[in-house]
Amino acid sequence: MSKIYVSEFPGLAQTDQSDSVNILAVPATVEYTVIVSAGSSGGPALQPSTKFVELSTDTTASFIIASAVGSVAALTNCRLSIGERIVRRVPTIGPSGASNTPSQFAIFTTANV
Repeated sequence: MSKIYVSEFPGLAQTDQSDSVNILAVPATVEYTVIVSAGSSGGPALQPSTKFVELSTDTTASFIIASAVGSVAALTNCRLSIGERIVRRVPTIGPSGASNTPSQFAIFTTANV
């Protein structure tokens, strides 16, 4: 069974001088997997404190970070290759200009072979 591995993070790490650096602060808030199947599948809603997600996969798959209600991933969405690891910022402003909260979103995926 193929999976996308998800780690959620509340922000970037801080230096001793309180400056943000381009490193995710560990530990992750939560870690889980989303099963990759021929049809779109989705994970749980993101944690309210999540600002960044790190994604990796053991297969070739497409994914989206989308509204947790009725979303599906398509082959034309962001593509991950086997063993690839990426970091994405969770959307904070919606298409209509309204503020979003992370818990409005989830990771959705589909097989891309």
